[in-house]
Amino acid sequence: MTETILLVDDEPNILQGFKRHLRKDYQVELAVGGKEALKVIKEKGPFAIVVSDMQMPEMSGAELLRRVKDDYPSTVRVMLTGNADQNTAAVAVNEGQIFRFLNKPCPPDQLAKTLDSGLEHYRLITAEAELLNKTLAGSVRMLTQVLSLTMPELFGFTYQARQWAKLIAPRLGIGPAWEVEIAAMLMHVGFVALPRETIHAYLSDGSIGDEHQSLIDGTSQLAFDLISVVPRLENVAEIVRRQYDVPSDPTPQASRVLHAIADYQRFVRHQSSREVLERLKDKQTYDPYVVQALGNVITETRGRKAVGIDGLKDGMILHSGIQDNSGRLLLAAGMEVHQAMIQKLTILAQSATGVREPIEIQTTEADDSDMDESSVEVSHLLFEGV
Repeated sequence: MTETILLVDDEPNILQGFKRHLRKDYQVELAVGGKEALKVIKEKGPFAIVVSDMQMPEMSGAELLRRVKDDYPSTVRVMLTGNADQNTAAVAVNEGQIFRFLNKPCPPDQLAKTLDSGLEHYRLITAEAELLNKTLAGSVRMLTQVLSLTMPELFGFTYQARQWAKLIAPRLGIGPAWEVEIAAMLMHVGFVALPRETIHAYLSDGSIGDEHQSLIDGTSQLAFDLISVVPRLENVAEIVRRQYDVPSDPTPQASRVLHAIADYQRFVRHQSSREVLERLKDKQTYDPYVVQALGNVITETRGRKAVGIDGLKDGMILHSGIQDNSGRLLLAAGMEVHQAMIQKLTILAQSATGVREPIEIQTTEADDSDMDESSVEVSHLLFEGV
């Protein structure tokens, strides 16, 4: 509900008095107490501003606004209280990161000025979020699409990695979510400087060799140098830089997610899903909680169906790689379908090399008929010691 304000108090008369003074200039909803407020937010929110009384039975205003902060970080939070002592203010500010702190009784004109400032702050927050989602994320997506067309055996993993990271992050309490997603999309960007034989060694199932490994180890720093110059991507750059660190503090958990996803994607080219997840149970190299979450996510996104080139649409995900008639890989499994890809396949299908059809794409739900020995449901795995 865009730019609507939620007023919360345990006294209905106070709420009605505020509403009478504010309803001409603002869209206002009311909630009596913290529990009702959470219900209203779930049904009608998110709200631009939540104004809450501090001293309420069952749930304090500080607790309510802390939960609002956790679930709806863009919502501006304002605290009203009749208790003016410093301790109350400190609790409210620390737990809920309050935008304004007002004492009761609060004159309507003072509350109106605070709401005006809060709405302006909310517009700035949402404008920045739109910039990140549509401009920055869109630019990163375009870059990775170009790279996936030129080097599908490596950058074809990008969209799948992003989707898995997006699903894993909230399960492990990692955020902000957009940083984890973009980090997953850019985790291999340092590989652009590697010779082809080093990339082939990385993707093979044999020993990489000291010379190739040394070059691969340097890609995380190169990626950091490339990403960190982009405004607002400093944290993303650090997540990518730390992706090969040991899975313990102070290594960011988001970096551990990247490491597990990247190695799963390259190992599963040569082994079954079950075998790879068993391989990732090495606690010296991988975080067991990340591996458990990754296994669950893989199970949930395992389904597939076959379509022709004319059945491909933007946003579909390739379940299996696409090859030409000679067996050369054109596009890797896990890639997101986009118009440039469809046009490329249409042209190639009419050429001498051709394109092997049908093409397998992912579906949102697993189908038992699609399961084979190479795609065992990993939810049956037991991660001892987790």
